[in-house]
Amino acid sequence: MAKATAKSGKTSGRRMAARGGAKSGGMEMRTKEDLYREAQKAGIEGRSQMSKSQLISALRHR
Repeated sequence: MAKATAKSGKTSGRRMAARGGAKSGGMEMRTKEDLYREAQKAGIEGRSQMSKSQLISALRHR
């Protein structure tokens, strides 16, 4: 089945989740460290004191 998906050009839910996409949990599937790095790039202040859920919220509302 994976070969058929690759040939059709569709992105799997797992790959979307790894990139923070809307399918399969999105940002919730990423590590806190990954979210922290993204928040750092985005210039979100107070990120070092944030929980994973707070980082997700801050990134979504930037």
